[in-house]
Amino acid sequence: MCLFSAVTQAPYPRAMAALVTATLAVLIDLIFRFSDYRNQLNSLPVAGIMKFLGSFTLVFLQVVALFYLITLLPGPIRMVILLFSFFIIIIQFSYWLTLSRFMTGTDLFLALTVSGDHRVQAILSFFKPLVFLYALPHVLVLSAIGFASPVSAYREILVLSLLPALYLLASNYALFLHVPERGFHLNPLTSFLRAALSCKFENLRKYHGPRDDLPAFQASQPPPDSIIYVIDESVRGSNLSLNGYPRATTPFLQSLENRGLLKNLGICVAAGSFSHISNAYLISGHNTFPDNDFRTVKNPTVLDYAKKMGYKTIYIDINRACLSSLIKEAGDGEVRSLDRWMTDKSFKESDIDLETTKDVGVARYLSSLLNEKSGYFILVNKKGLHFHYRNRYPDDMASTIWEPVMKASQAIDPSATGREKLVNTYDNGIRFQVDEFFREFVSATTNQNYVILYTSDHGQTLAENGQVYTHMKPDKEIVDVPDFLVSGEGYSKKGLLDGIAPGIRVSHLNNFATLLDLMGVPMFLRVRPYDRSIFNLTEEDNRERYYMSGSLHGSGDYVVKMIPTPPDEGWGVSRPVGNGPEADGK
Repeated sequence: MCLFSAVTQAPYPRAMAALVTATLAVLIDLIFRFSDYRNQLNSLPVAGIMKFLGSFTLVFLQVVALFYLITLLPGPIRMVILLFSFFIIIIQFSYWLTLSRFMTGTDLFLALTVSGDHRVQAILSFFKPLVFLYALPHVLVLSAIGFASPVSAYREILVLSLLPALYLLASNYALFLHVPERGFHLNPLTSFLRAALSCKFENLRKYHGPRDDLPAFQASQPPPDSIIYVIDESVRGSNLSLNGYPRATTPFLQSLENRGLLKNLGICVAAGSFSHISNAYLISGHNTFPDNDFRTVKNPTVLDYAKKMGYKTIYIDINRACLSSLIKEAGDGEVRSLDRWMTDKSFKESDIDLETTKDVGVARYLSSLLNEKSGYFILVNKKGLHFHYRNRYPDDMASTIWEPVMKASQAIDPSATGREKLVNTYDNGIRFQVDEFFREFVSATTNQNYVILYTSDHGQTLAENGQVYTHMKPDKEIVDVPDFLVSGEGYSKKGLLDGIAPGIRVSHLNNFATLLDLMGVPMFLRVRPYDRSIFNLTEEDNRERYYMSGSLHGSGDYVVKMIPTPPDEGWGVSRPVGNGPEADGK
């Protein structure tokens, strides 16, 4: 009560209230996350410690400024802002308990652009009851601001808020330019404000013009074949029995390989540990990290090349994660070089129930297209194995091969028992979403002049090092993805596939030129220096395969890493958990 009395009787009570509550909030943060601060300071050189202390001071003043702005608000508006702040605190500590960081600008961008299904699944996977223990002290401190006397005149509110608002804007821009978001977190509210402003700053500096055009060219005749480019979701390459996994997760794919209809390229290194990074590189052919020059939004897309070569282009997007930028580029007009865009809504209108059939329903649709005629280039973003894995295969005995499994909304438990359920559920998902997808497509397709290039945007951690997150961090397990080619028995360019050198190492960056070779794109039409096609790789190539995590365009929140040759022990390898059957299931 003495402190409350001193604050209310001070010459500037609102400023004093903001200062006191900000100090308490920062002290609470230091207490709760003391080990994190200690570890960070111990890892920094002297210059890094000085930069850290400068950032600490800058952000502490941000907390004061933000709290002061709240004290200026009239009672009803203040209560709304406080309730919203409580919600943000819970969200922020959910991120912290899962990813060991608060939300970044990249996270906020993804939260605003991904599908509603992804958003719900993320909330369910991130939320833990422990978050209330972390959030409660911050909520109590923030509640004290509600007792500060409000300013009655709106003109006075505007005058008094001008300086702190400008400080928040200027200081966040300085942090945006000089301090990575992942490297410093002090307060959940100012960190969220920083994420929102960083997202806006990055959007302002981003390229917003048209993509580069291709040279004039007219295909002499319609292509006789069809090409399908499948970008799956969250499929880890080392969990496919095609790649040596001891469970039969992909028996049909292995049978295709035995028949000479599948060319397996082994464990591929994904371009990124986020979907938006990998998809941007996969469809644009860009090959340097990060994308400082905005080539992922300037380069012609793979659809541009397909259209130029005479293919009818279709984009099947049931994951709502890839080419949303193309919609913005098109404005009210048609998406460039795209004849047909299909979403889950399009499948509903065609009486295809993807809720029941999952990705197998997409396979059936692809078969029906090819059985009508040839000459398609089809880009597919599948649902794949996005967490929660239990939602990715039917709820029946035939699809539940390995048990016990997780419940549909269960959070990740990194204990031995929890991991057993996690991996069992994931492997069941691969058996259905990957192996059954190809079984359905191959068995139902009568037009055999086709080729499929298959990969995944990124893999999954599967909690093997105690992670309670699936991706979104630079862990090497997350960029472990499959890469292979499946061709029909009558594929007209079979010789090209037969010429793939043995023992090559592949990266996402090799896929773009591979597709251009499959289309027969002449060299003069290729407007960028793309990485080598899979058909031109040798054993000496790709001894270092790079990937990135964080901000696509390198605005501070990013890290670039590399998979060496030979890779670190354990990379590209996965094992089932528990004592249950491995190879055959039950």
